[in-house]
Amino acid sequence: MEPVQNLKETNSGIEITWNGYLTVPFVKEWKKQSEIWTSSSRGKTIELNLYGIERVDSAGIQLLVYLKNLSQKNHFSMKLGNHSLPILKILDLLGLVSFFGDRIKVKKEHSNEVEFRYGTRKIN
Repeated sequence: MEPVQNLKETNSGIEITWNGYLTVPFVKEWKKQSEIWTSSSRGKTIELNLYGIERVDSAGIQLLVYLKNLSQKNHFSMKLGNHSLPILKILDLLGLVSFFGDRIKVKKEHSNEVEFRYGTRKIN
């Protein structure tokens, strides 16, 4: 499956919807696309809508961590939103919820699949 993204301008910045796989074969393309929109986002908020992500691996998580760190370096705000179940599972597994610090809504039907036992405390 090819990576697909849709961009929408908002009052505070850009909302980007990612669909497909956030895995090794596609991360290079995701990163290239991401660098285009992050290059002119100083002072803006970029929200990644992750509802359409069907599969994610360690390379995908590395890209999200890279973008979060890039946002701090380049002075824009990055938020992850509308997390898909694969994203929730890997954030839960790796204890990265507090690293990203985004509000997470878990659908009732998915509540048994993610526990968030650790990694929910804020890292300073």
